[in-house]
Amino acid sequence: MQANFKHVAADELGYDPAQVDEMIGLARAQFSDPASKVLGASKLRTSQFSLAKGGYEIGSVDAALDRLDDAFAANEAARLLAQRGHQGAQQFLAEMKELLVARIERPRGQRFKRASFVHKGYSKRQVDAVVELIREALEGQNELAISYLRQVVFSPRWGGYHENQVDAYIDKAVEFLQLSRGIL
Repeated sequence: MQANFKHVAADELGYDPAQVDEMIGLARAQFSDPASKVLGASKLRTSQFSLAKGGYEIGSVDAALDRLDDAFAANEAARLLAQRGHQGAQQFLAEMKELLVARIERPRGQRFKRASFVHKGYSKRQVDAVVELIREALEGQNELAISYLRQVVFSPRWGGYHENQVDAYIDKAVEFLQLSRGIL
């Protein structure tokens, strides 16, 4: 099933159309049967595509995936409310928030595992600054835009934070914020 995305010029790099089409096909299958487990929001959120000359325009694919992610999250919030009721869904959110806060409460510079000495990781200072924004959002001191978390980029540094841990934490924060919108 081919998606309707604009292609970049033949000599430019874009997302591999076959990989994008496959992901969009899975998303369509999930929407046609919401009870199925074909594709979840977290898998969609963490999807990555190879680059190919003449591929799909990256910005338009990313924007479409962000919209799909929001729709999936809204469906998951509705399903959570239907399965657990309002109180049960709020309890689920409270437990998710506890996990996020536990990481925040660690000392700056020690919130995540360090990358190995042969690999660079994310800048601790930059990551800790974003974690502080997440803290403020969880405490109701600011409204953190999900789009900001989706697009945040950290500089590579020797001795920096392990990228996979930071990425997973930010994905969890995005999931929490999305579900909060649908439940609270």
